[in-house]
Amino acid sequence: MDFHGRVHHSGELTVVRRVNVSAWLGGAVLNILAVLGVVCIVLVILGFVFNVSIIMFKTGSMSPTISAGSASLVREIPAEDMQVGDIVTVDRGEKVLPVTHRVTEILSADESTGAVRFEMKGDANEEKDPDPYTAETVRKVMFSVPGVAPILQQWRNPFLLGSITIAASLLVVWAFWPRRGDDDDDSLAEAARPRARSPRHAIALPVAVAVAVGGQAVPGTSFAEDALAARADRSVAAAAEETGDILRMRGFGDVETMRHLSPGASATWTVDVWADAPEPGTVTVSIGAGAGAGADALADSLSIDVRECAMTEAEVPCPEGSELLTREVLLSELEHADNGGLTLLDMDSDDSRRVEVTATLAVDADARAVAGTTAGVRVIAEGFGDKVSTGPGDPGDPGVPGDSDSDSDGTVEGAADGGGSGELPWTGVDGWQWFLVAAFILVVTGSAIVSRTRRARVS
Repeated sequence: MDFHGRVHHSGELTVVRRVNVSAWLGGAVLNILAVLGVVCIVLVILGFVFNVSIIMFKTGSMSPTISAGSASLVREIPAEDMQVGDIVTVDRGEKVLPVTHRVTEILSADESTGAVRFEMKGDANEEKDPDPYTAETVRKVMFSVPGVAPILQQWRNPFLLGSITIAASLLVVWAFWPRRGDDDDDSLAEAARPRARSPRHAIALPVAVAVAVGGQAVPGTSFAEDALAARADRSVAAAAEETGDILRMRGFGDVETMRHLSPGASATWTVDVWADAPEPGTVTVSIGAGAGAGADALADSLSIDVRECAMTEAEVPCPEGSELLTREVLLSELEHADNGGLTLLDMDSDDSRRVEVTATLAVDADARAVAGTTAGVRVIAEGFGDKVSTGPGDPGDPGVPGDSDSDSDGTVEGAADGGGSGELPWTGVDGWQWFLVAAFILVVTGSAIVSRTRRARVS
């Protein structure tokens, strides 16, 4: 749609200038893209200068302050600067995911090294975390935005990124495809049009900077480190051993699938149970709901099947025909692990058994209601005055004594308090590719719109 405007005279040449609506819209979109480019630059600068990064929460251990599915902006600070009441993220090792809870007490501080020993507790947890933390630096939560973590996580979908790439390619072809009469229109209008600064420079600079800076790992931020930690944790969780005084448990399974169940999908998690008992006795194996099982929409849609078989050295599923201990039991019907759970079997202390847990999300589950929620399930072994438990994704090096959920008095720690429960906040932000993708889209789209706008103006 074109509207005739004023007539401009240039020597002997008279040109009728037309205002093109699509060109005006193109200019408006171009300005928006320029603003988004500046936002990308600001975020990268914040990461460099203030050690700012993003953490996503998949659990509700900090509810209602920070609900499940939130994304928080955090800033790295010396541990000496934190105060009681601050919400901080603490790194706990190369193969263990960080934990984000509220500081409840500062126990001691080493002035020579800057190391601080302190205790934390999740707002939604009844008990404080089982062990104190020691750190020289922590990441303090500045603010959080609820509900955006699932959206950000979608950028990790290869189909989405592939679709964006294809769409951008088609846009470039559409913008730069030669059209009949373009050359004549260009030469005619160039003679009559006053020289003006091309708008392409207005967006090319900020976007180019976003590409150049955004592709680098920002020192002191959690993007690259957390991505590695998340991947390392998945491999550890595939064969994580829980060790008590006498009882032993080893869990393995596809933790990645467990974290991304869709309606109708299933995930299997296997636990081996055995004992190093000084004398014959009986070990009771149970299953119970873990932290987050109170999320009604998910707990009412998640059914649990449990089979058992003899333990083998190879990490393989139980063979067909293995004894079925429970069938299609809703997670909401399971007693909490802290209260003992549902008894599965009693085994001799000289025996070793494999318990295979399959969780299935109902086909008719409300995808919107369960999106971003997390519900845990735990297998518990008890006997000889000892008690251990494990859940999918529990952090800890296999075979390291003491890295477990139990202590000498037989009480289960961490089953609902976020400490070693397998339901810690997930912080696996995979690098700076979001900024790279955003910058790439801005470059391609901006270039295409500039080209179209110029063609419309000269025509």
